[in-house]
Amino acid sequence: RRVLFRSEVPVQINGKTKAVISIAADISKEDAIAAGKEAIADKLTGNVIKEIYVPKKIINIVMK
Repeated sequence: RRVLFRSEVPVQINGKTKAVISIAADISKEDAIAAGKEAIADKLTGNVIKEIYVPKKIINIVMK
């Protein structure tokens, strides 16, 4: 039997927290970033320069 753990992960734009999402602890980098972008979709206004995901810690979207 497999137990799924969830993590509360802050989603940031340029280092400023815009949302906190709950994701599976073993989620892939691509899925985590997609979930983070979905949570802050209304705040994504510029060009995305870099997407950073530190597992179980943070999602940071760098925009210009």
